[in-house]
Amino acid sequence: MALSKDRSFLIHADQLTKRASMFNNYLKIAFRNLVKNKAFTFINISGLAIGMASAMLIIFWVANEFSYDRFHKNESFLYEAWNSGDFNGSQQYWDYTPKPLALALKADYPEVADACRTNSGWFVTAVGDRKFSSNYMITDPSFLTMFSFPMLQGKPASALNNVYSIVLTEKFSKRLFGQTDPMNRQVKIDSNNFTVTGILKDLPTNTRFSFDYLLPWSVMKKLNNDDDQWGNNSVQSYVQLKQGVRPDLFNQKIKDITKIHSRGQEQQVVFLHPITKWHLYSRFEKQVAVGGQIETVRLFIVIAVFILLIACINFMNLSTARSEKRAREVGIRKVAGATKSSLVIQFLGESLLIALISGVIAFGLVQISL
Repeated sequence: MALSKDRSFLIHADQLTKRASMFNNYLKIAFRNLVKNKAFTFINISGLAIGMASAMLIIFWVANEFSYDRFHKNESFLYEAWNSGDFNGSQQYWDYTPKPLALALKADYPEVADACRTNSGWFVTAVGDRKFSSNYMITDPSFLTMFSFPMLQGKPASALNNVYSIVLTEKFSKRLFGQTDPMNRQVKIDSNNFTVTGILKDLPTNTRFSFDYLLPWSVMKKLNNDDDQWGNNSVQSYVQLKQGVRPDLFNQKIKDITKIHSRGQEQQVVFLHPITKWHLYSRFEKQVAVGGQIETVRLFIVIAVFILLIACINFMNLSTARSEKRAREVGIRKVAGATKSSLVIQFLGESLLIALISGVIAFGLVQISL
C-alpha cells in the first residue's frame, strides 16, 4: 500500500515537472518571437498599452464623477431644496432659496430630521499682521452633523454654537498658524475676533462644497444680512429626511410652502433634489432630474469602450496579418509532432504575454498621467 502511494506521488510529481518544462518552453519561444519581430512587437504593445491607459484614465474620471458627495454617512437622507417657476412661458429651476425655508421645513414637517442653510463668499482674514484672502461659508451648526466632514479637533455638535466661533480646514489652519495648535486662538475677520473651536480635515476633491473655514449663521445678523423675506432667494438650503420618508410624497407636501408663507406673492414651487444627483443632474422637467453632467459622463464611457475596442481590433488585425508569415513554423512543428492543442496554447500564450506587457505599461502610463 505504501509503495502504491509513493509511486502515485512520483507520477504526479513527474507530470508537474513536465508541465512546468512545457510552460517554460512556450514562454521562451514566445519571448524569442517577440524579440525577433521588434517592429511588430513595438506597434502591437504600444498600441494596446496606449488604448488600455486611455480607457483606464477615462474610467477613473467617470468613477470620480459618480463618487461626488457619496461619502456622507447620511447620504441616503440628504437633499437640497430647489425652486421652479414659470417665467415668460418657460419653466426655470434654481437652487437658491429664501433664508427662512430651512427653518420652516424643520419646524413644520415631522418628516425632517434636520436642516441647514449655507452662504459663501470671500473675506480678508487676519492673524497678527498677516492678512489672507479666504473663502468662507456661513452655515447653521447642524451642518457639521448632517454632513460627514471629519473633524481633527473640536466637536461637530457644538463647534458653531457660539456667535464668534470659527472652524478651520486643516490646510487653512496651517496657513494661519503653522504647526502650532490653533485651538482657542483668535482670528480677525471684518474687525471681529473669532475663536477657533474646531479643525476640519481637508475637504476631498469629490465634494460640491469649497471653503477655508466655517462661520455660524448668527454672523449673518451681525452683518445685517439675515431676513425672513420669502421672496429673497439668496442662500442654499439642505434637508435631512427621516428614515422611511418617501421624497416624492414629501415633495407634494412642501411644493407650495413659499406660496403659503408669502401669502401668494411668490409663486415658485419647492422640491428636494437628492445628494446622489447633485453633481451629475442639474436639468429638470416637472421637478424631476433628467440630465446635466451625467450626459458628458455617459459620452466618455462610450468613448472609453470604443478606444479599448479599437486597440483590441488593431491588436487582432496585426496578429492575423502576421499569421501568414508563421505558416512555415506551424508546418515544421506539425512534422516534429506538435499537436493542434499545443499550437493553440503557443499562440494564445504569445497573445496573453503581449496583453500582460501592455497592461503593465498601461498602468505605468496611468500613474505618470495621474
